[in-house]
Amino acid sequence: MESFRCVLTNWDYIYNLCRKISREIKGSGYEPDVIIALARGGWFAGRVLCDFLGLDDLTSLKIEHYVGAEAIDTGEPHIRYPLSKKAVEGKNVLLVDDMVDTGESLLSAKTYIRTLSPAKLKTASLQYLSCSKIEPEYIGERLEEWVWIVYPWNFIEDLTSLLKKAMKADSSEEWELEALKALLLTRHSLHPISFEIAQPGRLLEVLEEMERTGKVSSELKEGKRYWKLREGKKPKK
Repeated sequence: MESFRCVLTNWDYIYNLCRKISREIKGSGYEPDVIIALARGGWFAGRVLCDFLGLDDLTSLKIEHYVGAEAIDTGEPHIRYPLSKKAVEGKNVLLVDDMVDTGESLLSAKTYIRTLSPAKLKTASLQYLSCSKIEPEYIGERLEEWVWIVYPWNFIEDLTSLLKKAMKADSSEEWELEALKALLLTRHSLHPISFEIAQPGRLLEVLEEMERTGKVSSELKEGKRYWKLREGKKPKK
């Protein structure tokens, strides 16, 4: 399994990035009429920016590109659910996403939205990678190197993917909690202390959800719980 560095975030950290973006927007003099949040990552930022900017017009646009922390590229980004022209026509639009790394999704969204005749169109992202094909007008945080950001709204989804792949690649047949923490450190630079600061106590929650959905099974041995990967479908109750 290819290893890559991950960084955990929490709600307070993301909320502060939204605050920073809202201040940049106000300082620039841009006054959006509607926020379009790219699904699914832009939803939280879009709603919070509505609050900071005093807006009640929020809609969503889905561009399909990546699936989960496994970073499965589904091909060229494309629009899954088209917008109504009335949502955009003649309005100042702010297009919002969580991360702009390649820039493909944002570029595709901008091209599409322009066909709906907005008055103006500007973009914002919580985080931005400098090698992207496009730089948003408003940026919460600039990143100089690629990392996989684990956002609080997809924490269980991403950690499930990371754990499954790490367990499959490891030679062990079963793991206790500390061994899984070590796997995440070795393969994804997720230090146990940093993990607990950002998302305290939640690794066990992820494992419980993985067991509930049939991805792993667990067994108690001499006071310690061990987890094994399961193959196949979720067991029926």
